[in-house]
Amino acid sequence: MTSLKHFILAGVLGTLGVAGLVVPWYSSRTLDTELNAFANGARTGDLVVHKFVHQSGLFNSSGTMEFRLRDSCEVDTEQDPASFSVQYTVSHLPSIRGVMQFEWSLLPQGLTLATIEEIIGPGTKLSGTGALGFDGLLNMNLDLPELNFSNNGVTFQITPSKGSLIANSTAIQFVWSLSRFVARGKGEALDMKGLSLNMDLKDRNLGTGKIFLGVESISTSSLSIEGLQVRSETTEIKDQLSSKVSESIKVFKFMGQSMNDLELEASVTGLHAPSVRSLVEIGQVSCGFKNMTADESQKVRKVMETLLTTGMSIGIPTVKGSGADGRVSANLMVELMPASDGTIALEKNLRSSGQLVITGNLLNPGQVDMALATGYADKIPGGLKAVFSYQDGLLKMSDKTLDAGLVKSALAQADKAIENFLHPRVAPARAEAEVADDTGESSAPVPQ
Repeated sequence: MTSLKHFILAGVLGTLGVAGLVVPWYSSRTLDTELNAFANGARTGDLVVHKFVHQSGLFNSSGTMEFRLRDSCEVDTEQDPASFSVQYTVSHLPSIRGVMQFEWSLLPQGLTLATIEEIIGPGTKLSGTGALGFDGLLNMNLDLPELNFSNNGVTFQITPSKGSLIANSTAIQFVWSLSRFVARGKGEALDMKGLSLNMDLKDRNLGTGKIFLGVESISTSSLSIEGLQVRSETTEIKDQLSSKVSESIKVFKFMGQSMNDLELEASVTGLHAPSVRSLVEIGQVSCGFKNMTADESQKVRKVMETLLTTGMSIGIPTVKGSGADGRVSANLMVELMPASDGTIALEKNLRSSGQLVITGNLLNPGQVDMALATGYADKIPGGLKAVFSYQDGLLKMSDKTLDAGLVKSALAQADKAIENFLHPRVAPARAEAEVADDTGESSAPVPQ
């Protein structure tokens, strides 16, 4: 029995020992394959790898990758691309963090190095640590030291900042924070405190996900802002893409005036997601639609036609703010209904509505009386309210019907312009018999 126990124990230890070698070997081999594939695939485009040295090992690997960042759409041969070098070391021993852990540093090279060192001094670099999780997610931590420098008569102070990044083939999560940024010079000053960025994208190419930017306070020579927040959210549900951006400011002070609780929200809903994805892809490969093939140009027209016939809603659902004299709020929405017959007709399918509410003493009594006299505004407790709508060729302001002739004419002209873009007319080929030579005589062959 004792021999059997020893045999089982030896077998378990042997299995663990083999696994302890197989996992690092697989990790090292995978890293070597992936890095070489990336370097070989990045020979053209905006990010170009021009030097790659990798030393692979069973338990540890290291290397250097130098790359250039330039605008591949810029044809200027004199363009001086930014050059950087990434140095890294990798441990292939698994841990609770994942199958491999690594340290890295980003160093500018060449003229980029000289330019950066001239501004912020020598030795500054971006560095961090990371790991590849068992679930395939890449986790990285970023650290940037404090920066104090002067440039063109302006001094800058940037406190140390930290960030983290989690990514896979399609999604990315990025968090970054900075306690203070100060710039002074030429009679001006800027002081920002408590900056934070949180980005969680499910599809970084299409932009679906959430982004948050916050600043505790901003102070310049002429204004001050407290509690600035910018949020955006883009979702894709059943081939429908919707996006919403909201901005808010707790306190805004300018030239002795103060506004509180400012809010602005803009939204786009109901976009045909596959069409948007096609536009993004073509825009990327054609330098913003400037260098398209005939097939790409035709596809763009088809995609735009689909977007306009499937419908969408665009607008500003919320605008509001308050001050010492009162409060104002407004909204504006434009809706393009789906075209049942597949024909673009803004005059028929476009709808719009909105309202403006002003309370308090933002308007003096004379202005209030004038607004009421026009019939475009109604009196409400503490203020005025104006409402407008356009639907089925009918334009209304509050309860007053207006002449919509100019609106319908403008929409009809827009329909013609869209039709000419989507289906450009091709000039008919001229018959050979109708082509005259320089003497004005017909060049058609004479029948025999």
